[in-house]
Amino acid sequence: MYRIIDERGSGKTGRLFLLAKENNGIIACANPHAMRVKAERYGILGIDFISYGELLEQGPKITGNIFIDELEVFAQYAIRNMSGFMGYTLSKE
Repeated sequence: MYRIIDERGSGKTGRLFLLAKENNGIIACANPHAMRVKAERYGILGIDFISYGELLEQGPKITGNIFIDELEVFAQYAIRNMSGFMGYTLSKE
């Protein structure tokens, strides 16, 4: 499993694009259209993008390697109807 943990503006998204491209991956993100445009600006083509909602709906039906952009945002999206989400742990390996 790849973990890209770094500061804002450090190039995390560009690294995610490259990993997805190298591993025939699909990137789940908040705004697939905007991410596709950003990837094209980086000169990286041929990556599939899906929304967080599509990932949750299609889950096991998705074939390919899944990369999630902004895991914390995805977690908030996935449990948005639950009240009281206040924190989480994350192991840096």
